[in-house]
Amino acid sequence: MPLLQFPLVARVSAPSFKLLDMEFEDAKVKNAVIVGGGLGGLAAAIQLRKRGIDAQVYEKNPIISGGEGTLISLFPNGCRALLEGSPELVTKMRREGITDSKSSIVPPDASFQLGEWSLSSQMEQKYGHPMIAIMWKHALRILSEELPDACKHTGYQCVGVSQEEDGSVAHFTKGEEHYSVKAPLIIGADGIRSTVRSSLFGPIAPRDNGRTMWRAVIDSSLCQNKVLNSTGATTSAANGRTVFIVNGVHGKLYWALSVTDEATNGDTARRSTNALEMKERLLEYYKGWSLATQIVEATEPGLILERRVVDLPVLEKWSKGSTVLLGDAVHAVTPALGQGANMAFEDGLELAMQVSSCSNLQSALEAYQARRIPRAKEISAASQRQLQSQEFYDWLYSQ
Repeated sequence: MPLLQFPLVARVSAPSFKLLDMEFEDAKVKNAVIVGGGLGGLAAAIQLRKRGIDAQVYEKNPIISGGEGTLISLFPNGCRALLEGSPELVTKMRREGITDSKSSIVPPDASFQLGEWSLSSQMEQKYGHPMIAIMWKHALRILSEELPDACKHTGYQCVGVSQEEDGSVAHFTKGEEHYSVKAPLIIGADGIRSTVRSSLFGPIAPRDNGRTMWRAVIDSSLCQNKVLNSTGATTSAANGRTVFIVNGVHGKLYWALSVTDEATNGDTARRSTNALEMKERLLEYYKGWSLATQIVEATEPGLILERRVVDLPVLEKWSKGSTVLLGDAVHAVTPALGQGANMAFEDGLELAMQVSSCSNLQSALEAYQARRIPRAKEISAASQRQLQSQEFYDWLYSQ
């Protein structure tokens, strides 16, 4: 089968595969394929391309989008990593999100604020960068706009990766057609249920954390309450239930509620049968929690997203041959510390630095893992513990 010069794509009917080749003239990596066009994949592409490596992103969805009903927190360590890709990225994130935010804790009945502080400004003063609350879809758009359209390929569902002596081959389907892309380096950034990871190491199921989470984004005007910060976070927790609200991001209010199975005698372990039942369950779980019930009542049932809280223990090995993993594909964490996207940004930076500065790919991948695995393990363990010391936060945000 003739080889086509990358990144041209030739259509072929199933079950044939067309091989799209890259450059292999010398030992230094010139090209890379990234499977997954989420936050981690796009950030890695930015870091690689800045360092002269032609990174091409393959995303399964028809367009690069996602994160509806979801907000992310960009912490100082994530800001620091993104700045290495482009000085403008953090500026744009700040413009789209909020940094002048207040944080407070309220009791379940929301009768008063237990305390209020300016977490973002404190972080900026201490660590040099703020905490930015930004809608996931806006962060994704900012990263995508940093990349040329020609390097983003949508509608490609990865079905596996195979190894060859001089590189790896990623296999995709697009509709009824099949494609293969050969590259000196393939990066799996395809999330917690990673196809690339399964190709390398076999199936590894995410770990259930015995908790279900519900979240949504609504207009701020739909929920007026004296204890809500106009811009910032409000939290509450008791009896296996948590409430987390961020208000004021482009006139929107993001909320996330989570309940342990233990608190409901296992009822939260079952999925809701429909959106209306989901909303009714939440109102029952949070009976007596005035702020929680207020935001749920203000939300259309179809806007509420339900998911189990799962994580993926950090793997001991992140690469095989010339294929490597990053982000949730190799160390998905619980949302307790808000570090998921930030860790992926760190991964992308470290991988790009090692690959671009080393003429031996295997040495670069080993160095990447040696640098990232210990840190990922510590953050993952901390996310499980949830309550941390000040020394931990200094270590986390200063690197």
